[in-house]
Amino acid sequence: MDVCIIYDTKRGATKQIANWMAEGLKAISGVKVDVTRPSEMKSFDYDLFIIGSPIYWERPMKSVVDFITAHSDDFKDKKVAIFVVCLAEIFGRHAKKYAEHHYLKPLENKVSGSLIKGEIFKGWLKNPDDKQRERCINWVKEIAEVAR
Repeated sequence: MDVCIIYDTKRGATKQIANWMAEGLKAISGVKVDVTRPSEMKSFDYDLFIIGSPIYWERPMKSVVDFITAHSDDFKDKKVAIFVVCLAEIFGRHAKKYAEHHYLKPLENKVSGSLIKGEIFKGWLKNPDDKQRERCINWVKEIAEVAR
């Protein structure tokens, strides 16, 4: 199975999360993984796309939203998973529900016909949150199992 992880980042947390996901996928036999940013995307010849964005100023990065919108036809018959990275989780379950509705859902709706699953990961401002590493790896392994 060929997988492409597409993300954008400002401070690096989303990049780290994408790399943890790639690490988890590479541990699965028969899985080939590419990690790229929207501006570097060259081919849609993959079995699974995992698309992620950090949240800044109450919205996903414009580059990710524009990418998904511009390539909605390319994702029509593909399997897609979406993730966002934000700090909502530290404010409790109500903030997480808010993030699901306002950050994750709008991205999921852009690929609704091919969506496998979406997820919110907790970001950080300075040092990587190693607890998120295990969550990322487990989530991406679950996604790969569903996509097979």
